[in-house]
Amino acid sequence: MYRKNSGFTIVELLIVVVVIGILAAIVIVAYNGITNSANNSAVKSDFATLAKKMELYKTSSSSGQYPMDATQLNDANFKVSQGSYAIVNGSGNPRNNLYYCHSNDGLHYAFGAESKGGLFYYVVDGQVEETTSNISGDSTCSQAGGPSGTWERGYDSASETWRTWTE
Repeated sequence: MYRKNSGFTIVELLIVVVVIGILAAIVIVAYNGITNSANNSAVKSDFATLAKKMELYKTSSSSGQYPMDATQLNDANFKVSQGSYAIVNGSGNPRNNLYYCHSNDGLHYAFGAESKGGLFYYVVDGQVEETTSNISGDSTCSQAGGPSGTWERGYDSASETWRTWTE
């Protein structure tokens, strides 16, 4: 008497593997898009909060100026979503990010940063702006009308640490 073996053929197994692979690819693409969007939203939200804290600092300061150095930035009591900022460049090397600069008279300021989602942001005198150009310390200073080379880093790539004014 002939007995038929039950089981799956190689073709059936390959079809199942391909379908699972397609579903996994769809999920991964959707997850990356959601993660990038969340990082962009976090940086944008941080910048809106930084703008409010800067105005609070200026109005409560006896000088009527925005913070002029890292010590005064610490006094402004900032906190940022550190995990949402790009701290590596396209080559995977550490990079500075989250720059702060002020004008010489202390009446104008700018922050600049890149989100892990790949977007670049400035907040200039309370206005949050998205830009397509790369962010640097000097570009942030040009937004504030400050001299180049006078910016503060939020993240220091040399030591790979966040500055205390961001915590």
